[in-house]
Amino acid sequence: MIALVDGNSFYASCEQVFDLDAAKRPTVVLSNNDGCVVAASADAKALGVEMFRPWFQVREQMEKHGTRVFSSNYTLYHDFQQRLVSIYREHAEAVEVYSIDEAFLQLGPLDAHDWVGWAVGLRAKVERWTGVATGIGVGATKMLSKLANHCSKRAPLSGQPHGVCVLGDAQAVDAALGRVRLKDLWGVSRGNIARLARLGITTPRAFRDADPHRVRGLLGVVGQRMVHELRGTPCLELETVRPDRKNICCSRSFGKVAQDRDTLAEAVATFVDAAANKLRRQSLAARTVTVFIQTDRHAEVTQYNNARTATLPVASEDTRELTRVATWCLGRIYRPEHAYKKAGVLLGGLVKREARQAGLFDTRDHAKTRRLMGVMDAIRERQGPSAVRLAAASPMQLRPCRTWHLRSDNRSPRYTTRWGELPVARVLKPQGPLLVDR
Repeated sequence: MIALVDGNSFYASCEQVFDLDAAKRPTVVLSNNDGCVVAASADAKALGVEMFRPWFQVREQMEKHGTRVFSSNYTLYHDFQQRLVSIYREHAEAVEVYSIDEAFLQLGPLDAHDWVGWAVGLRAKVERWTGVATGIGVGATKMLSKLANHCSKRAPLSGQPHGVCVLGDAQAVDAALGRVRLKDLWGVSRGNIARLARLGITTPRAFRDADPHRVRGLLGVVGQRMVHELRGTPCLELETVRPDRKNICCSRSFGKVAQDRDTLAEAVATFVDAAANKLRRQSLAARTVTVFIQTDRHAEVTQYNNARTATLPVASEDTRELTRVATWCLGRIYRPEHAYKKAGVLLGGLVKREARQAGLFDTRDHAKTRRLMGVMDAIRERQGPSAVRLAAASPMQLRPCRTWHLRSDNRSPRYTTRWGELPVARVLKPQGPLLVDR
């Protein structure tokens, strides 16, 4: 059996854990630069707020109801994710972290446990230990566990508690399929729905009962696997080890437009620093560096978008070398007559650090570079990501102080990862004598 556990309104729930005022009011979380609504608490959704709606379109309506608004605080959310996963690992044979708020859990056979009781217990433990409410769906395959998770919150089965859904037999699966729409199934897109309609498949039950070979003719092998998964035959294994990345990208939309080259160079150096850190975590090296810049596509200005790629003679994980190459790329595409709204860095041609091809004229001491970068990463691990960096870079973790930094006017403190932002408890001094019963 496989369980899918996800946090309910995850970003908003994380904010409400530490902000008691937000816990009593509708709460929304905005995207980068406070642009769109990306998360909303249950009571905020009840007011009619839609996901990914621009904030300026719903701001007046939300403020009338006293809604609490937060800028995205990904440091806080990532730490909550780590705490949730550590709990999951105690209750499952294996765990696949699917997204920041979702995880697949590999469980034992169906008849080994009372899975409803197990799910209720896990859900209660997670909420007690972290303050985050979750939904748990259990099924024989990944797709059925996704279906069960959907039903646990939106279409609960009779006899099962709220927030939990276990599809333990064919009758339960059939009942769940009858409570959802075709578009609610995991992996079924609008295009897939239109193609399936050609075969007369318009409901989840019809999709499950369709001929897998005919479905494959329309949707390929992925569609055929969906049919088998809905029938209880596992086709998708848990990915407990993440595959190596094909490339690593770090980019930002700026809080304000930036026009001078020095500002852009600082932003690009900062992006390289963040991307190179991710590169070393996976013991990878990059062969190519791409830098791109673009103007504000929503503004009535002359548009300019450009990118430049440079290939290194030997793949590198050295932040200093990657920054030099990225700065060179920026100089080739920068035009002073434009004001830029976004920039980014893409590291490509990734190879395992130990397997990179040496260069005939390369005389650098790669072992020394590896030690230097290792010391740099170790200091950051102990003292924080802003403890040490290249002089050309800027600490993205600080509150916005640069033109190119993200706008986050309503970001909450990073309660769990910064000493200077820990929650503070204040004890009010009693006004009169303190009486104690003995």
